[in-house]
Amino acid sequence: MEGITSIIGTNLKKLRKQHQFTLEQLAQKTGVSTSMLCDIEHGLTNPTITVVWKIADGLKISFSDLIKEETPTVTVAREQDVPIQLDGEGFTIYAHHPFDADKKFEIFSKVLAPGATFESDGHRKGMQEYLLISQGILHLQLGEQAYTLKQGDSIRFAGNVKHLYHNPGEEPLRAFTMFYYGDGGE
Repeated sequence: MEGITSIIGTNLKKLRKQHQFTLEQLAQKTGVSTSMLCDIEHGLTNPTITVVWKIADGLKISFSDLIKEETPTVTVAREQDVPIQLDGEGFTIYAHHPFDADKKFEIFSKVLAPGATFESDGHRKGMQEYLLISQGILHLQLGEQAYTLKQGDSIRFAGNVKHLYHNPGEEPLRAFTMFYYGDGGE
């Protein structure tokens, strides 16, 4: 994570240019001196909250527009670096791309050993679960319905239903899951 001084400086310069202001014009709009604005843009000084508010008001933007860190356009999750989210008897769940509030989803992978079972009581209402089998066989119990999925198969279901994953095969089951958090409530 980048330091807050650098984040504010980068955001200030980008926003100032978007508004097509010179440093002098921005100084007039904000009441912050040209030299202070220049130092902030170059990351040479850490502005006070009062100064950040003056700049935000002068640019007619939110305070958070100046302090938020830019989201990278590309994020690579290398298998060896993906953290374990949950580790139990015969199963492991990895968090490839954790929850993103703007996009309302997260992506995990599951590995179930031969004969292993993993049960979920269900998640919040409105949530959808997408599951793609990349290796092995899965018996999936969704409430009263049972499904058998094999490599290359996928399924989507309401995540608030109790569900049970079982690997009846002789090789590990590997699957990718995407949870989509819709607007269906808590």
